[in-house]
Amino acid sequence: MCRELGDKLIGSESLEGLACAAAARGEDERSARLFGTASTLGYQQAPAERALREPYLADARSRLEETAWKVAWAEGRAITFEEAVSYALEGEAGSDTPDSSPSEEVSSERLSE
Repeated sequence: MCRELGDKLIGSESLEGLACAAAARGEDERSARLFGTASTLGYQQAPAERALREPYLADARSRLEETAWKVAWAEGRAITFEEAVSYALEGEAGSDTPDSSPSEEVSSERLSE
């Protein structure tokens, strides 16, 4: 039983983290699908954990029409955890990564201080 609870916790947190990343990139339907799948795992996050994710969920939801959000959420609830992970990673592999030079500049500045 403890392992099952741990699997739900890790699975839920992982999918919600990927949903937050999608929302931050403006991929609102992807975010809704991933949040939808996470909701099927049956694990309820602690209030503090939910509070960290809530802004991403609210932003993604506010950028979609209500019907589009509900359809994407339902699609997420209809797929398996494994399918959701593949779907999430498919988007990660295809996303452009920001240029690394700004972070290098920050690192250099910190070293010279």
